[in-house]
Amino acid sequence: MKLLKFIILTLIIASSVYSQKIDTTKVFNELSGIYSNLEYNTSAFDNMKKRWVINDPELIRNLSNRFIANNDVKVDGKNADADFISYLNNEIYDGRVIISVRKRYFDNEIEYFAFVEANESDSLGDKPIFDPILSGFYLKAIIGDDLYNKILNQTYFYTDASVEKYYTKTGYNFDLYFNILNSHLMFWSTSSRYQDKYMLSLFQQWGSDEIYFPGWTMQQYFLGAQLTHYKKLPPDERNYTYKVGLGTGIEKIGGLLSYTPPEPLLKSGDNIFLRLSGSLFDRDMFLDFEGMVTMNDYEKDHYDFDSVTNFYSIRNYFSLKFRAIKLFNVGDLGQFEASLGLSTYDMNYYQYDPDQPGIIDLIDYKDLLKRFNNTVNLEFGVSKVVGGLLQHELHIIAGISPDQYGFYGAKIKLNLSDSFGFDVRFAKSFGLESASYLQPWRDDAYIVFSPVLRINY
Repeated sequence: MKLLKFIILTLIIASSVYSQKIDTTKVFNELSGIYSNLEYNTSAFDNMKKRWVINDPELIRNLSNRFIANNDVKVDGKNADADFISYLNNEIYDGRVIISVRKRYFDNEIEYFAFVEANESDSLGDKPIFDPILSGFYLKAIIGDDLYNKILNQTYFYTDASVEKYYTKTGYNFDLYFNILNSHLMFWSTSSRYQDKYMLSLFQQWGSDEIYFPGWTMQQYFLGAQLTHYKKLPPDERNYTYKVGLGTGIEKIGGLLSYTPPEPLLKSGDNIFLRLSGSLFDRDMFLDFEGMVTMNDYEKDHYDFDSVTNFYSIRNYFSLKFRAIKLFNVGDLGQFEASLGLSTYDMNYYQYDPDQPGIIDLIDYKDLLKRFNNTVNLEFGVSKVVGGLLQHELHIIAGISPDQYGFYGAKIKLNLSDSFGFDVRFAKSFGLESASYLQPWRDDAYIVFSPVLRINY
């Protein structure tokens, strides 16, 4: 009986001792201290360690979710409360958070991983939003081996434009997009705060959909340079802050037409081409402007004619358009988008006569404004341009002028892995007979096609 009482008393005492709550935060801090003391100190080599930031928005959200799910968001060694998690999520949603990463000197494992405010990160140091991770092994336990290795090897980029390195010159990132109708070759970029991104590109444009002039009708290419600014790097590259492009028209050499119409549409002077586009209210809405202004008149000997020849010329045109993207989801087709705009262009009619000293203007009225033709344009459709094996843009276009002349058609763009594809545009006109001027170079319908090749590195 005494033995039984002794055993019961022993069990009660043991139970009370081992059932005490363990302070996991205290244990974690003690273990971190032990680990730091055991690790070989390489602080003298800090300026030689490889450092970079992650500013890919999708990747930052993914990593943040893993920290939250594993209860590893800590402030001063203690688990963050719900208010702080809400604040962190809002900062990430608004694009104000990047991740600072540093490798160890002797084995290239990650020794520093911190979520920091984008405008607080510079070459002088970081100001983490919450406690940084100072161990690659601990980080690997939070985010998993696969993601850890991608970060370690820097193979996670959505695009190379999303990478900036500390202590080095800004790298050159290239986005080469080849399309006969509309190309751009991005050759230089820089960043002011690891979020604001500026990109310089060369661009080429052939034709204008807004005034119903396809490439093979326009008789000139527009070539120039373009500056694009991103307030923050989005997954969808169409979410820029603004674009400014400046160029000039170059007379077309060759082309899709195998003949020259009896009264062709020709370039009649040197011009300036300008296009502007800006985001409205930091939303998926944009205001686009495009225009061409001819500055002078070509001399008579510029034209390669042997006999009396009449020709048309568009010397100026302007287009203003309001555009909205990602209005609502349309299932597997992607997201609905639409635009509404107004365009105007002047139509001039000239004659080349070898017996005359100069080019003859065949329009009797000299009021410039009377030569302009106005068109209201509508475009709508669906697009899916981010992620997946196949990206597409499927749009319906239409336009009408005050004299009841207009057009309607479709634009189809398909890309495989955002690398290879094609761009097709078709339009059919109506009311040509009611137009206030003759258009002998223009058919009732047109179709233009271009293969698409994109190289992003």
